[in-house]
Amino acid sequence: MNSEQLTSLLRTVLQVGGAFIVGRGWVDDATVATVGGALVTLIVTGWSLYTRRSAGLVASAAAVPSVQSITASPRIVDAVASDKVQTAH
Repeated sequence: MNSEQLTSLLRTVLQVGGAFIVGRGWVDDATVATVGGALVTLIVTGWSLYTRRSAGLVASAAAVPSVQSITASPRIVDAVASDKVQTAH
Protein backbone atom coordinates (compact mmCIF):
# COMPACT_ATOMS: atom_id res chain seq x y z
CA MET A 1 0.00 0.00 0.00
CA ASN A 2 1.50 3.36 -0.99
CA SER A 3 1.06 6.64 0.86
CA GLU A 4 -1.68 7.90 -1.48
CA GLN A 5 -3.77 4.78 -0.90
CA LEU A 6 -3.17 4.96 2.84
CA THR A 7 -4.19 8.61 2.98
CA SER A 8 -7.33 7.94 0.97
CA LEU A 9 -8.29 5.01 3.17
CA LEU A 10 -7.73 7.02 6.35
CA ARG A 11 -9.85 9.90 5.05
CA THR A 12 -12.69 7.55 4.17
CA VAL A 13 -12.62 5.77 7.54
CA LEU A 14 -12.52 9.09 9.39
CA GLN A 15 -15.38 10.49 7.30
CA VAL A 16 -17.57 7.47 8.02
CA GLY A 17 -16.71 7.54 11.72
CA GLY A 18 -17.19 11.30 11.85
CA ALA A 19 -20.57 11.11 10.15
CA PHE A 20 -21.65 8.47 12.66
CA ILE A 21 -20.69 10.46 15.75
CA VAL A 22 -22.14 13.70 14.34
CA GLY A 23 -25.35 11.82 13.52
CA ARG A 24 -25.51 10.61 17.11
CA GLY A 25 -25.12 14.18 18.31
CA TRP A 26 -21.97 13.46 20.33
CA VAL A 27 -19.94 16.27 18.67
CA ASP A 28 -20.45 18.92 16.01
CA ASP A 29 -19.15 18.68 12.45
CA ALA A 30 -16.44 21.35 12.95
CA THR A 31 -14.86 19.29 15.73
CA VAL A 32 -14.90 16.16 13.58
CA ALA A 33 -13.25 18.03 10.69
CA THR A 34 -10.53 19.43 12.95
CA VAL A 35 -9.76 16.16 14.72
CA GLY A 36 -9.93 14.13 11.50
CA GLY A 37 -7.55 16.46 9.69
CA ALA A 38 -5.11 16.38 12.59
CA LEU A 39 -5.18 12.57 12.77
CA VAL A 40 -4.57 12.14 9.04
CA THR A 41 -1.70 14.62 9.18
CA LEU A 42 -0.04 12.89 12.14
CA ILE A 43 -0.43 9.39 10.70
CA VAL A 44 0.84 10.33 7.25
CA THR A 45 3.79 12.21 8.78
CA GLY A 46 4.68 9.17 10.90
CA TRP A 47 4.43 6.89 7.87
CA SER A 48 6.60 9.24 5.85
CA LEU A 49 9.29 9.33 8.53
CA TYR A 50 9.20 5.54 8.85
CA THR A 51 9.59 4.88 5.13
CA ARG A 52 12.38 7.40 4.75
CA ARG A 53 14.70 5.88 7.33
CA SER A 54 17.94 4.46 5.92
CA ALA A 55 16.75 0.86 5.72
CA GLY A 56 13.45 1.96 4.14
CA LEU A 57 15.18 3.96 1.43
CA VAL A 58 17.53 1.09 0.60
CA ALA A 59 14.62 -1.36 0.49
CA SER A 60 12.67 0.97 -1.84
CA ALA A 61 15.65 1.35 -4.16
CA ALA A 62 16.29 -2.41 -4.15
CA ALA A 63 12.66 -3.04 -5.13
CA VAL A 64 13.05 -1.14 -8.41
CA PRO A 65 13.17 -3.81 -11.15
CA SER A 66 16.08 -2.25 -13.05
CA VAL A 67 18.32 -2.11 -9.94
CA GLN A 68 20.71 -5.05 -9.92
CA SER A 69 22.57 -4.32 -6.70
CA ILE A 70 23.02 -1.68 -4.03
CA THR A 71 26.12 -1.03 -2.00
CA ALA A 72 25.33 -0.20 1.63
CA SER A 73 26.77 -0.52 5.08
CA PRO A 74 26.38 -3.94 6.77
CA ARG A 75 24.11 -2.38 9.40
CA ILE A 76 21.63 -1.21 6.78
CA VAL A 77 21.88 -4.47 4.86
CA ASP A 78 21.01 -6.40 8.00
CA ALA A 79 18.02 -4.10 8.56
CA VAL A 80 16.75 -4.58 5.03
CA ALA A 81 17.52 -8.30 4.74
CA SER A 82 17.08 -8.20 0.96
CA ASP A 83 18.69 -10.39 -1.72
CA LYS A 84 19.37 -7.37 -3.95
CA VAL A 85 21.52 -5.54 -1.41
CA GLN A 86 25.25 -6.29 -1.29
CA THR A 87 27.56 -5.10 1.47
CA ALA A 88 30.48 -2.79 0.75
CA HIS A 89 33.87 -4.09 1.88
